[in-house]
Amino acid sequence: MSQTGTSNAIPGQRVELNGSQIIEPPRPPRLSRAVIRNFRLLREAELTFADEATVCVGRNNTGKTSLAKLFKLLTARKDAKLRIEDFSADCYGEFLDAYDLYAKGETQQAHGRIPKISLTLHISYDADSGQYGPLAPFVVDLDPNCSEVVINFTYALNDGALEAFLGDLVSSTGAPLERLARRIPAHFGLSVTAVDPTDNTNQRSVDLADVHRLVKLDFLEAQRGLDDEDRETSQPIGAIFEQLFTAAKGSKRVEWLEDLATRIDERLTHTSNDLDTSLQDIRSQVAPALKSFGYPGLGNHEFVTAAQLDSRRLLKNFARIHYPGAEGVRFPESYNGLGTRNLVLMLLRLFTFYREHTAKSHEWGIHMIFLEEPEAHLHPQMQEVFIQQLLLFPTLFPKLDAEMRANTPERTGAANENAPGARNEASWNAQFVVTTHSAHVANRARFSNIRYFRKEEEAAEPGEQQRPARTVIKDLSKLASDEKFLLKYLTLTRADLYFADKAILVEGASERVFVPAAEEKIVAGTPGTVLPPQYVTLMEVGGFFAHKFFPLLRILGIPTLIITDLDPVDTSQPKSPKCAASEGGHTCNPSIKEWTDEAGTHRVAELLERAETAPLVSANLCLAYQVPEHPEGPCGRTFEDAFVLANPSLFDLGATDGLTNVEVEKSARDKVVGKASKVDFALEHVLGEYEWEVPKYIKRGLEWLIEQDGTATKTESE
Repeated sequence: MSQTGTSNAIPGQRVELNGSQIIEPPRPPRLSRAVIRNFRLLREAELTFADEATVCVGRNNTGKTSLAKLFKLLTARKDAKLRIEDFSADCYGEFLDAYDLYAKGETQQAHGRIPKISLTLHISYDADSGQYGPLAPFVVDLDPNCSEVVINFTYALNDGALEAFLGDLVSSTGAPLERLARRIPAHFGLSVTAVDPTDNTNQRSVDLADVHRLVKLDFLEAQRGLDDEDRETSQPIGAIFEQLFTAAKGSKRVEWLEDLATRIDERLTHTSNDLDTSLQDIRSQVAPALKSFGYPGLGNHEFVTAAQLDSRRLLKNFARIHYPGAEGVRFPESYNGLGTRNLVLMLLRLFTFYREHTAKSHEWGIHMIFLEEPEAHLHPQMQEVFIQQLLLFPTLFPKLDAEMRANTPERTGAANENAPGARNEASWNAQFVVTTHSAHVANRARFSNIRYFRKEEEAAEPGEQQRPARTVIKDLSKLASDEKFLLKYLTLTRADLYFADKAILVEGASERVFVPAAEEKIVAGTPGTVLPPQYVTLMEVGGFFAHKFFPLLRILGIPTLIITDLDPVDTSQPKSPKCAASEGGHTCNPSIKEWTDEAGTHRVAELLERAETAPLVSANLCLAYQVPEHPEGPCGRTFEDAFVLANPSLFDLGATDGLTNVEVEKSARDKVVGKASKVDFALEHVLGEYEWEVPKYIKRGLEWLIEQDGTATKTESE
C-alpha cells in the first residue's frame, strides 16, 4: 500500500499515517559540537557539526588540518604524547607564569596556571529510543528531558607530578621554557570524563574503550601516495582490497561478505594442496644434492615442504589494479591519471571505512570520517560532483549491500534478518568532515554545511606585546535569508571569497576591467608603496545585489571594498526618472540604501556630504560611490561619467567656467552615451595609449584596501 503525507511522529513510536500504522526508527546519535582549548591556533574554538557533511574552508594555516589532528591525538590512544609546539602560543607565557609562581613557593597557584589541552564533544541522541547502547557509560544526568551527552578529553599535568615537572628547574640555569618542553611528554597524560550537561560539576571517569565503541574515527589524509611513480611496489588502490577482505572475514552479520570470504579461503586451500605436490617434486630433485653434504645426518630427519597461502598477505602483496588498453594490453594502476586514481582511491577507502564499521558494529554509534582536500588532481566539474555525491554515500553503500544480499543464495543456518535483535539498516550513520581549498567544492555546499576558519589578531594596547593569532570558526548557517541567491551566484561564477585575503565587489563589467589597472596606477604613482603578496578576489555583483553579500562578508571578516554607483533619481517625478547628481534627488541603489538605512540619508546631497573626505567604512567593509573630483564640483552618477569628469582634457570637455554643475554633468554624460559599450569604453582607455587619472571615489577606496593588512577583524555582528 502506498503512503503519502508527512509525519510528526516521535521517533521509535507507533503512529498513524493515512490509515496505516508505521514505526519510525529512533534517530541515531550525532556529534553536534566540539569545543577546543589551547591546541595550536585553536586557542578557544568551537565547531558545530552538520548532520551529514561539515565543510571546513578558509585560507592556509587557519587550523583546518589541526582539527583532524587533535581528534586523532586525543581519541586514538590513552598514552597520547603531545609536545609544547601543540600548545597554543598564548600558553607559553602561562607555563612561565607557573614556573615563576612555583619559584616563589606558591605551588597551588602554580599548578592552576599550567595549561591544558582539551577537546569536549557534545553528542545529541533520541531520548525516546528506549535504550542507550554504547551511549550508556556517558549518560550521567538524571534529567529525563536531557538528550545530550558530553565527553571531555583533557591532556594535562598528571596528578602528583608538579614537583617532578617544576621542582629542580628553579635552581638550574638555562631557558626554563625549553627545559619544560622536554618534560611535557613524561609528566602529562590524557584523562577522559563524562560530564553532566545540566551540571558540569557532576563528572565520571570513562575508559577510552567506551569512547571507541561509541565513536569510530577514520581519516583520509591529503597525502595519499598517488604521485609516487618511482616505487614499483606502490599500489595504493590495490592495497585497499586487502582491507576490504579483512573486513569481510571479520563480518558478523553481512551474509554475502561471509560467503565471499569463505569461498576465497576454500579456493586458496585447493591451490595450496596443488602447490604442495609441486613443492614435493622440487624437494625430491634437491634432496640428492643435499645428501652429498651429509644431510640429514644424525637423526635421519628428512625435511618436507608445505604451501601456506595467507589470504590477507596474498591480497596485500599481489592484488593489483589494471586498466584495459588496446590489443589486449593491460596498463598498471600507476599508468592512469592522478585525478582518476584519486577518485577511485577515495571511493574505495570510504567504502572500506563503511565496511569495517558496519561489519563489526551491532549498535548505533557515530562514525566520523575526516576527508582532507578531496579536490586533489580532480578537474573543477568532478570536484563539484564529488561533494554532492558524498552526501549520498550513507544511503548508497547500504543499498549496495542490500542488492548483493538479494542476489546471494541463502546459506544454511544464515542469520534471519527478521529475528529479534537483528537490525536491517536503511542508512550508514556517518558524519563527514571535509577540509578543502577548492572554491568549486565550497561553493557547491549548502551554507548550513560550511564552517569558515579565519585567523584573527587582537590589537595590542599601547606598550603591550602583540598577542599571538588565533583561529575563530564561523557557522555560515546564519545566512539563511539570502542563502538561495548567494548559493546560485557562487555556483554560477568563480568566487574565491572563502580563500581570499581581500575582496573587491564592483558594479559591472566596466569596473571589473578598470579596477586592476587603476590599482597598478595608484601603486606606481605612490613612491614606497608595494603591494603585499596577498590574494585579492574581484567579483562583479552589480549595485542592486552587492548588499546581499554584506552578512557573508561580515562573517568572513576579510577587508572588502564595494565599488558601486550613486544612481540618483528624481523621486518628485512620476516613475522616478534618472537625474544628474547635482539635481538632488535620492539614490535608487539598494546597496547604498542597505548601508545607510537611517532616515533621510538616501538623499544624494547627504550621501555626498557623508563621503566628502573619505569613503564610508564599517568594520571590514568599505563602500565607495561617486563623489566630486573637486570640492563643490560636478559629480558623476556612473563610472563612465566619473571617468570623464576625472579626465576632462581626454574627452575635450571644453571650458566649464560659467556652467552649472548640472550642465557639466550632462555634458560629461553626452561624451559616453551611445559612443560604445561600457566594456569597450573601459578597454579603450585601459589598453589604449592614453594618460588618464583614476576617478576619486575609486582611488580613495583602493587606497583604503591597500592599507589593510588582510588580517581578519572582529565585526559589528560579533
